[in-house]
This record gives sequence, structure tokens and C-alpha cells, in this order.
Amino acid sequence: MRQTGVGLLVISYSLLLYTSLMAPAYAQAHQSLGPATLAAYAAPWPVALACALALVGTMLALFPIRRGERWAVWTALLMWIILFVTRIKTDPRCLVVLDPHQHGCHSFMIAALLAVIGLALAWR
Repeated sequence: MRQTGVGLLVISYSLLLYTSLMAPAYAQAHQSLGPATLAAYAAPWPVALACALALVGTMLALFPIRRGERWAVWTALLMWIILFVTRIKTDPRCLVVLDPHQHGCHSFMIAALLAVIGLALAWR
């Protein structure tokens, strides 16, 4: 079970890394969403911060979480809670994520869900 959880965690961090690195291209392709909203996620600082968190989370998943260390699971969970709360509070597109006909932050929500499931499986 722990290996499956670690695999889901690595996938979730890979998805977070992908969405962070693709944010500038997405901002150029969808200029109709407003420059202020897109600049908040496509600027160099948010992209670098999200990439750093994704890399640190991947290292946590591959080494201490795989060995069964509980502190690493709590650290990864806290990291995802901070990311999730910040994204929900600052991105109005995340509030429409359940509507499949509107654009939102579907990739981020999928990554967060995979991370929570992965952490639950890694806990055992």
C-alpha cells in the first residue's frame, strides 16, 4: 500500500510541476481571462516557488515517506494544505472546478486529490 501511495504522491507532484511550468504558456494562450489573474500564476516568482515545492515534495515522497517516516507524511500534508488554501482563496477559477463546462484549476485540484489519497495510502 505504501508503494502505491508514494507513486500517487510522485504523480501529484509531477502534475503540480507540469501546471507550474506551463502557466506562462497558458497565460499567453488565454489572454481573455485577465492579465491580473494570469500574472498571479504565470509570473516567475509563483512558478519558481511551485516548482521548488514540487521538487521538495517529490524528494519527501521518494525517500522518507517510502521508508515510513511519519514526520514526512505530516510535512507533505501540511504543504498541500497550504497550497490548497492559498489557491482556493486567491484563484476564483477554482470555485467552478466542479462545473465541467467552465475552465478552472482542474489540474491543480486533481493533483491535490491524488496527493491526499497518496498520503492516506502511505500512512498505512
